[in-house]
Amino acid sequence: MDGLWEQIEEAKSWLASRWSGSPRAGLILGTGLGSLAAQIKVQAEFAYAEIPHFPRSTAPSHAGKLLCGTLEGVPVMAMEGRFHYYEGYSLRQVTFPVRVMKAMGADTLVLTSAVGGMNPQYSLADIVILEDHINLMPDSPLRGINDDRLGSRFPDMSEPYNRALVERAKAIALRLGIAAHKGVLVAVPGPNLETRAEYRMLRTMGADVVGMST
Repeated sequence: MDGLWEQIEEAKSWLASRWSGSPRAGLILGTGLGSLAAQIKVQAEFAYAEIPHFPRSTAPSHAGKLLCGTLEGVPVMAMEGRFHYYEGYSLRQVTFPVRVMKAMGADTLVLTSAVGGMNPQYSLADIVILEDHINLMPDSPLRGINDDRLGSRFPDMSEPYNRALVERAKAIALRLGIAAHKGVLVAVPGPNLETRAEYRMLRTMGADVVGMST
């Protein structure tokens, strides 16, 4: 990861010179949730092309902007559009904005995306709150020389999603009458969708939903 720390610091300094806030949470708005951006009290807005070392979003429905402000009084940085491995970016590039949000102060990350449902108990448009995942991506953003300033060489993945937040999200959905399930996502590279045989295999592996974004 030679040079990654310096790139993160450069992006952080660029943003900090233009926005005086510090986010408590980072948001990545997936397909269908771009409208949530309208609920953010935006204090600063930047096109990805402006921010040092940020990739460019090429997905048609993704605005390609970083919004800085507050949501329900909570300071946030929100990505209106994300990057995908299938666009030709490395996973190091795909995850770069998350590292920058962490460097800016965010200690919670909320990711959303449209996924394909495989669990027969799910219905179209149900919400799935991830409690685990199966990673079938062909690479890792952690591969290469490790920089201890960025984290452990061998991170513990026994609890990749905060259990308290998962339970809180499930309880809120129940209170509001929203169909929501706790489930397991399998991440695949895309951009092609899966064959029927692949769906059967992924379901047998224990996945409830499949996606190529998160």
